[in-house]
Amino acid sequence: MKRVNFIMAILIAIFVFANVSSAQKIKKTTKLKQTYVTISPTAGLAFPIADFGGNFKSGYNVGLDIGYRVNKEVGFYGKFAYMGLGSKLEVPAGSPEVPDGKYLEFSAGPRYFMTDPKLSSTLFLEGGVGAYMFSQDAYTITGQPPVPEASSTKLGVNAGIGANLALSNTIDILIKTKFHNVFADGGSRSFITALGGLEFKIR
Repeated sequence: MKRVNFIMAILIAIFVFANVSSAQKIKKTTKLKQTYVTISPTAGLAFPIADFGGNFKSGYNVGLDIGYRVNKEVGFYGKFAYMGLGSKLEVPAGSPEVPDGKYLEFSAGPRYFMTDPKLSSTLFLEGGVGAYMFSQDAYTITGQPPVPEASSTKLGVNAGIGANLALSNTIDILIKTKFHNVFADGGSRSFITALGGLEFKIR
């Protein structure tokens, strides 16, 4: 919980700083289209939590968001992401390292934007549902039976908060943090992602 609060505090602080800076620079210009498509390459970290955090370490996350802004307040997004998570399993001296666990995420859902006509940047909430594909290569620990390759595709849900920090009429900085819950056999796997990237607007 402390880690979640810390990430959210950083997110809000960056958003406030960006708006204080940009609010002084806003000028009246030709009205821009409120309906547009966005493409956002992202990168960041993934933090396994609860039982999942007992088996895997924090790792990296790279992905691509494609969004569609319907109006000032409402949008939709689709996301592809790849995550690599190191194993926490300890092995005897001389045994090979346990392979990383990997997740592929394909999810989509709505976004709700909290806008202010005086500000060029926005906060947003988003939630999604989709497929999470887990894989881990086979491995052998000295003195134990071989562990076969693991591969599964499960339904998962996610929700979080983010911000668009305006750089220009066509490019924003995108930052967000999300909670993910994957419905696995015998329970669920949960992790938090903290991401940043550039958002390109196609009007």
